[in-house]
Amino acid sequence: MTSKILKPVRAAAASASSAADLFDALPGFEGSGGVCGVAVAMSDEPWTSAFFDDRTQFGVCGEGMRLSGPSGSVAELLTLAFTRLPPCSPAPGEGLWLDADERGVFEPEQECLILDLMDELRRPRRGTVQIDIVRDGAGGLLRPWEVLAFVDDDRGRHLAALGRRQGGHRRFWWLPGSVARLAEFVEGQVPEHA
Repeated sequence: MTSKILKPVRAAAASASSAADLFDALPGFEGSGGVCGVAVAMSDEPWTSAFFDDRTQFGVCGEGMRLSGPSGSVAELLTLAFTRLPPCSPAPGEGLWLDADERGVFEPEQECLILDLMDELRRPRRGTVQIDIVRDGAGGLLRPWEVLAFVDDDRGRHLAALGRRQGGHRRFWWLPGSVARLAEFVEGQVPEHA
């Protein structure tokens, strides 16, 4: 499914089909502790964006846009990469998080939260942006999230994130979404709770 969704990115990111491919596709990325990624929007008007920042310079390309320049903050990079993202206020509330063990079984006391999430997912969907981001660290490429996406519904924008924790445990966040909150995730400022 992911490769099918990311297929349009190949043209926008010079044959890159994932964030890891951008190391070669976007010139100038030296892989010294930076981040790179691709975003694919699934709505009435699909678009793609590819971006990188190696803490020396940044690059953004996609849908006829190509920008580069001196490195800035992750939030600034993502703001440029998401220029085609339609404006939408963050969804109300504080959000929620769910924990699952290595088999994907949720903790018993989270049953009410699962029902709350199911209610949220039934709301009319207005658009989705799937994001694939990797960071370059001392041990090579790091992909701390299995899923990272914006989901817009009739209440506003959500950030959905699925991360793997120690021991194979997973945590799923469903939070009010914004580029600033996404930047916090990319920078490793992941909330321990909603």
